[in-house]
Amino acid sequence: MFAILSCRPRTMERNPMRPLVLHVDIDAFFASVEQLRNPRLVNQPVAVGSGVIASCSYEARQHGLRAGMPLGKALRRCPALIIVRGHEAVYRCYASRLFEICQRWSPLIEEHLDEAYCDLSGTERLYPQPAKAVTRLREEVKKSTGLTVTAGLGRNRMFARLIGKFHKPDGLGSIEPEQEEALLKKLPVAQLPGVGPRTEQILVRLGIETVEQMRQLSRPALGALLGRNGEILYERCRGEDHRSIGGREIPRTIQRGTSFDEDVSCPRTLEAMLEYLCERAARNLRQRGLEARGIAVQVVYSDHVRDRRRIALDRPTCLDPPILEAALMLLRSMQNRRTALHFVGVVLDRIRAIAPAQQGVLFETARESSEANGSGREHERCKRLFEQVDRIRARHGHGALLRGSTLALLQGDSSTATKLHRDRHGLVLRSSCLTR
Repeated sequence: MFAILSCRPRTMERNPMRPLVLHVDIDAFFASVEQLRNPRLVNQPVAVGSGVIASCSYEARQHGLRAGMPLGKALRRCPALIIVRGHEAVYRCYASRLFEICQRWSPLIEEHLDEAYCDLSGTERLYPQPAKAVTRLREEVKKSTGLTVTAGLGRNRMFARLIGKFHKPDGLGSIEPEQEEALLKKLPVAQLPGVGPRTEQILVRLGIETVEQMRQLSRPALGALLGRNGEILYERCRGEDHRSIGGREIPRTIQRGTSFDEDVSCPRTLEAMLEYLCERAARNLRQRGLEARGIAVQVVYSDHVRDRRRIALDRPTCLDPPILEAALMLLRSMQNRRTALHFVGVVLDRIRAIAPAQQGVLFETARESSEANGSGREHERCKRLFEQVDRIRARHGHGALLRGSTLALLQGDSSTATKLHRDRHGLVLRSSCLTR
């Protein structure tokens, strides 16, 4: 005889998977690294940057200093301020160590300059008490790097970042779903992710200063007022953030720029500096496995007049020659004023990950086929060349290989208006892009 088994579904013995995101942020990143490398800077007001502040210690922030403030203004507010130029390569090493630790604690992380988002959804059995697990993670980071980090736990990435800001520095914040509404209602609009200075000005002019007041606007109203960002803010002011945790960051733009100690009018000097900046931006693309389709050149004249011009590249690229050619063409098109320049910079946009394979043309003429083969061979030759150049620079520093035009900036002869110095990381610029 056979027993008849019940076919009724079994009741789940545990709760469904709960979404949980961890945000880890290094406290005063650049300044903390410099204080760690030089113990004499501990407990001193320290600012890292050249021309403007890229990062400042919490001792400096007590005097009202912040990132983006001109160093001259910062010194007037805090005469005891210690200024350090800093180097991006050193900070990248510390950030990489943080990311390695986070990867051991989370199945999926998203890396940024000095912060990381970790997806802890589905780790209830591994971490039954997430706060205690994150405390151990923070202790491991402190032991491994000497740096302190602030962590936030929330239902999505927006709440994880928000609650962490209320526990800086060296703190841990956690917010439950039932606590989210109380936090959002009293939150100023400036602290809502996605609200920048310009958006804040628009909202304040309309009398909207809190998230609760923003909720009174409909989705079409916010969309008409702020465009696509308005529709996103409509969801975020209600606690919704559907952005997934990605493997790596693909920036909207990559920028490199610098101001000059003395205003420059020599075309040779300006073009040499722009070529160097394009080199740094293109190398950053290749390091990230990215390519750009658009480029812009921006300048600031000695009379504070700004100019910016942009074009689209013929094809996405991460190689120096097409980027240099387009940048020099844009710069020469702007040289219609007899005024010296105080700042020059390059911006690469329309950035995407490099495709593993290129789409070919199905029907082409013999001439088109011949031209394509010739340009293809030249592209591969150029690609192999810069692979070797990047390998040398990764081992010995960017300053190990420089273009001939860059050497003119170092020599400071009669044809140039300025003289720069270099180290193994490259030229020592007046205002380097440490945050980019």
